Parts: sequence; structure tokens; C-alpha cells
Amino acid sequence: MSKKEASVAIVLLNWNGFNHTIKCIESLRDITYNNAEVVLVDNGSENSEVEKLREIAGIKLIENDKNYGFTGGNNIGLKYAFEHGYDYLMMLNNDTIVEPGFLEPLINGFDEGTGAVQPKIYTMDPPDTIWNAGGKFNKWLGLTKTIGSGAKDNPSFDVQMEVDWITGCAMVFPARMISEIGYLDDNFFILFEDSDWSLRCRTKGYKLKYVPQSRIYHFESATAVSRVKGKEGFRSPFRQYINIRNHLYFLRKNLPLPYWPTAFIYQIYKISGFLVYYLLRGRWKKFRFTLRGVKDGLSPYKEIDFNNG
Repeated sequence: MSKKEASVAIVLLNWNGFNHTIKCIESLRDITYNNAEVVLVDNGSENSEVEKLREIAGIKLIENDKNYGFTGGNNIGLKYAFEHGYDYLMMLNNDTIVEPGFLEPLINGFDEGTGAVQPKIYTMDPPDTIWNAGGKFNKWLGLTKTIGSGAKDNPSFDVQMEVDWITGCAMVFPARMISEIGYLDDNFFILFEDSDWSLRCRTKGYKLKYVPQSRIYHFESATAVSRVKGKEGFRSPFRQYINIRNHLYFLRKNLPLPYWPTAFIYQIYKISGFLVYYLLRGRWKKFRFTLRGVKDGLSPYKEIDFNNG
């Protein structure tokens, strides 16, 4: 079977985001790749939202009974696609718009030893600004860095290259990788799950590649961070909690022991800065959620409780 003939399942995750989801699906209807299908997973949206999703023709709709997070929702879609025999699986954020020819360069980017690939991702506004051009992992500080974030596009971003991690916003991999690497780690729920999967992939000896010939556009943080500043700032207390919790859990899982002293000293410095800032600004809930993130990030996994605020 040639790469052009390979079947691709494009897994989209929706949670009360119909306006973004339908725009993404409409852009996917115009792609030039002939053997791709959309698997749309609804993550426990409101009934009125689900009714609109049911009216979308030409897709496979999976309706979850609750919000299983980015990891759980995507895993359900990936499992469906894996069990139905697709050759390649793609996770694609529902708040993206793709160019018609975006998929061919990604599939053609696979060679022996490549485990997963990602496209060049622009911000939607302005459309010439890089949102993600792959990722680097600084082991000394325990930091995951997004290459090119916020930079104007230029020829330096047109070079295909190996990277340390790739974003779950737009990730393609052969279906067989599920058998070798597994699904996303549900313990993360959201944030750092893509970096974790990427490092697990590299530990198995696979390369990760950024393929700039493939281009998509992303509505940055459409579901994650409110654009309205409230008493606790732009970032919600829950978002702060999950960021702290998951970063510490990610480091515990993936950081080689020799790098622990410098990385965790940096984490102490960073988190202390957050706590002092929140005290000075009177952001008591975010202060409390930061402490909870530290506690849970250093403790055995427990299911996230949305209602315990």
C-alpha cells in the first residue's frame, strides 16, 4: 500500500465548542487527501450542542457521557480508530483550520524510524505568526519549550527537523504506535500529555518530526484561558492547578535522575514566585489551587474533582 492510499482517522474532540468544531470540519471537507475520515468525540457537552453535532453529515460521532478531559476524550477516539483498522491516526484540535493540502506532507514525512509528525501551526490572528513549530525539552530546568511561539514566520521555520516533543494540537502517527507506545496518559487530563507521549515515543527509539510543508491555523487557547480578566486574573485557578500538578507529575515520570537537582530547584523558585505574587494581589483561590497542585503533583494520582474548589 502506498502512503497516498493509507487511511487516516482525524480525531476531533468537542466540549461545548460547536462554533469552532464546525469551522474545523468545514476546512477538512476541502482537503485534497482522498482517504481521511473525521472521528468526532463529544466530551459530555450540553444537550443542545450534541443535537447540532448529530446533524453534521459524513463523520463518525462518538458521544461521551461526561467530560473525560483532553486525554480521556482523545483516547476514546483513538481507540475507535485503532480498532477499526486505520493506517494513521491524527489528533487535531477542534479550534483549528487546515489548509487543503496539509495532510499529504505529514504522511509523506514518515520514513524508517519516525514515530510521529506535526505541521507548522500558525495563530489565526495574525495568520503570519507562529504558534508552534515543534518543541524542545530542557532537562536541566525541566522545561518544555515551544519553538517559534509568537515569532513572525520566516525561512528559518521552513526547514523540516527532528524535535524533542510535538503538540497534541496536531499530531499524526502510524496506528501501530498504539501497540508500542500506548494511549495518552489519562492521569494528565489536560496539559503535558503530548510532551509525555512524545518522550515515551523517543525512549522507544523513534524520531519526532516537524514538517513545515504542512500548515494549519489555531485559535490560541480558545477553550483553555478566558480572555476576560476576573478577580483571579486571566488564567483560572483550575488552569493554574492543572499546570502545576501536571508539570511536577511529568517531571517525576520523564526526567532522568541526574537532572533532578537543578530542575526541582527551578520549580521551587518558580512556584514560590507564583505564591508571593498571588498573596500580594489577593488572589486567594489561585494561591490555594497552586498549593494543591504541588501536593497532588508530588502524590500518587487521584481523579480530578471539578467541584472541590
